[in-house]
Amino acid sequence: MIHSRLPGLTALLLAGATCLSAEEVRPNVDFDGQVEEPGSDRAAMQDVMFDFAAAWATCDASYMERSFDAGVQFSYPTTSIEGLDAMLADLELFCGQATDTSFYFPADAFYIDTETGRIAAEVQFRTIQRGARQVVNDVWVATVEDGKGTILKEYLDGRVKDLQALGVLQYEESPEFLTPWPPRTEEWEACFPIARAAPINTCPPTE
Repeated sequence: MIHSRLPGLTALLLAGATCLSAEEVRPNVDFDGQVEEPGSDRAAMQDVMFDFAAAWATCDASYMERSFDAGVQFSYPTTSIEGLDAMLADLELFCGQATDTSFYFPADAFYIDTETGRIAAEVQFRTIQRGARQVVNDVWVATVEDGKGTILKEYLDGRVKDLQALGVLQYEESPEFLTPWPPRTEEWEACFPIARAAPINTCPPTE
């Protein structure tokens, strides 16, 4: 595991600066805030989230294997699966379609409750999938028991990547403040509405 840390003096100097530089807490995973004290319950919960990001960023299954329970429940829009094996299969499917994946956690990313084992994180997901670039702001909500993730729910808006491909939304990487949607492009700044929540296919499918 790559887990870089700034020397003490440098960290103190940066803490007093107006803007912190993001630190790489895992390969291709940057965090712009304060890493929790190593060995603490809060750090163990935060590490589950960092490992989850690293698994997708590096396609290294060992990050998931060490941080998630065998019976983990994992869900995101369109999909709900149970069990670490199914989660790893989903990772393998993604890695066969995506390249240049990375994650960014802003300074205020984490909401941690050690009494309930609940943690939420705001995070930005960046990748090139099926040849299309996407930069999507996301929210993860997890339950951690004995240092292992037992539930992870991912909330993201799938329209964002489509609207970016159409030139409606910007590719705004690593902003200080994450919003549900990135800003609109200048061309679309004053245009309403810009998207409909409606199927684009028929059911049952027809040829």
